[in-house]
Amino acid sequence: MREDIKKRIEAVRQGEIPEGYLRTRAGMMPLDWQSNLAAKDIFRNHTNKKHNGEFQVLSATQDRGIIPRSEVDIDIKYDEENIGSYKKVEAGDFVISLRSFQGGIEYSEYEGLVSPAYTVLKATKPISDNYYRAYFKTPDFISRLNGAVYGIRDGKQIGFEDFGELAVHYPPLAEQQKIADILATCDRVIELKQQLPEEKRRQKQWLMQKLLSESSAVNEIPLSNLCSTICDGDWIESKDQSESGIRLIQTGNVGVGRYLDKEGRARYISEDTFKKLNCTEVFAGDILLSRLPDPIGRACMVPNLSTRAITAVDCTILRFKDADVAEFFLQYATSNEYFNKISILAGGSTRTRISRKEIEKLLIPVPTSKTAMQKISKGLSLADQEISSLEQELEAWQQKKKALMQLLLTGLVRVNA
Repeated sequence: MREDIKKRIEAVRQGEIPEGYLRTRAGMMPLDWQSNLAAKDIFRNHTNKKHNGEFQVLSATQDRGIIPRSEVDIDIKYDEENIGSYKKVEAGDFVISLRSFQGGIEYSEYEGLVSPAYTVLKATKPISDNYYRAYFKTPDFISRLNGAVYGIRDGKQIGFEDFGELAVHYPPLAEQQKIADILATCDRVIELKQQLPEEKRRQKQWLMQKLLSESSAVNEIPLSNLCSTICDGDWIESKDQSESGIRLIQTGNVGVGRYLDKEGRARYISEDTFKKLNCTEVFAGDILLSRLPDPIGRACMVPNLSTRAITAVDCTILRFKDADVAEFFLQYATSNEYFNKISILAGGSTRTRISRKEIEKLLIPVPTSKTAMQKISKGLSLADQEISSLEQELEAWQQKKKALMQLLLTGLVRVNA
């Protein structure tokens, strides 16, 4: 990073105004940007109900913007008799949705209809769509949008009046486009890097089947025969939970083949509660299997948490007789074959959980040769390390884009248009 940019950023951190900048209601911005504009000076509220219900119905999503309702993962019902009250949206419009106080304002690449509860925005000044597409998703803008609505509550609509009074950045059009191009390049890199871990996971599935098929002999053994202990976690009511003490590992900590650390939301119970409820303690090296979606049956090994721990009632504790078998099972528990077996035991996709008794009957293909089993576990563990490295690289690029957004969209870093 250039020295002048570093000095500028440091000045802002110190609460100072860098040379060539001014402080506005929208935040710091360069002197040559239009500093006195509100959102209503750039966008207008647009309502068009002259459509006869002939267009596809669209929905707002926080990660993909405005998309056809048919592409939304959940089944959203609407009354077709009221379709005449829906608003027409065109490609290039922005939309304030019921969730804009959480995820910002959405952009539509589609022509269609949206709920009458939404506010459709059209630009009245020349803009780069992708500049404002990014700008309206920044934490600073979302925070200011929330601050414009007194007493906001979950599901409350943010109106055009609230949005329109917000001060906003408005760089020269050519600079808007250049900033948008830089962020679009980041998006393309991130998209490519998102594909790499998924491809590596597919390769791991193929490798697992290949290694198992190459093993000289494999016995299918019930899980209960491989473990010295199989028991369920404990039911801990909210009133018995605390901010410190014995760690409560919950189903949300159980990922597919790995423990998910959520330290900021960690829950605990006291020593007295532990004794009173006669809880089952879990130890580093135990495997926890979640009996709840998503997906049912995901398993992870308990790490060294530097504290005593128990687990929730919807987790099953698996304590294996042999550490090598435990490592092998943890790898097998990431395979498609494993999850197919879990689905069958759980009675198909309509069941919301699987019982411990069903888990105990699960047949695990264990190589009779310990050397072969160790070879399989090592090969799959190396694949896991590659996946983890790719995910870290992806996370680094995502963080890089966030930093670039903060610097470019507000003009702290200038680009040659």
